[in-house]
Amino acid sequence: MTKKCPVCKGLNLTETTLQDGLLANQCENCHGIWISSTSYFAWLKLHGPDLPTKEADKRIVPQWGTKELKLCPDCGKILSRYKVFPNQEFFLDHCGSCNGVWFDQNEWEYLAAQNLHDNVNSFFTKPWQKHIHEEETKVVLDKLYLERFGEDDYARLKEFQKWLASHPQRSMMLAYLQADDPHKV
Repeated sequence: MTKKCPVCKGLNLTETTLQDGLLANQCENCHGIWISSTSYFAWLKLHGPDLPTKEADKRIVPQWGTKELKLCPDCGKILSRYKVFPNQEFFLDHCGSCNGVWFDQNEWEYLAAQNLHDNVNSFFTKPWQKHIHEEETKVVLDKLYLERFGEDDYARLKEFQKWLASHPQRSMMLAYLQADDPHKV
């Protein structure tokens, strides 16, 4: 069965082999890569749970600009976009039906360079996505508090918060701070 590129639509994907024998399909036009779940999990099983770690290569830059609807080359269902890292516009397209993954140009290479290519399946889990949301929320709140309180006061508040968090009388101190009349606590 011929597989169509989710980006270039009418163009067929050609079979290719990525590092360490991982079978995939690639578009010769946009250079995107389709990896079926069958191929990916067979490759992981062959190489064990963790591939050897190597030094991260920061020179590879993925093409993060694709924002169109994509269809799964294997089953034709709509691919869902999942964010990979907090505070970066890096998304992978995943098929919820057959679990295949589409990598836009250089995305696979980028993950391999970061030693994350053996963890691709975790990007689509609730805990991974929850962590991304929490990290992005921290950045937004940090910016908001910095604007609202000013640099000096915000630094003092963070110091106080750190001290209070580990204090044995934390609950009583919080009640004191929140009381209209601290002597009635």
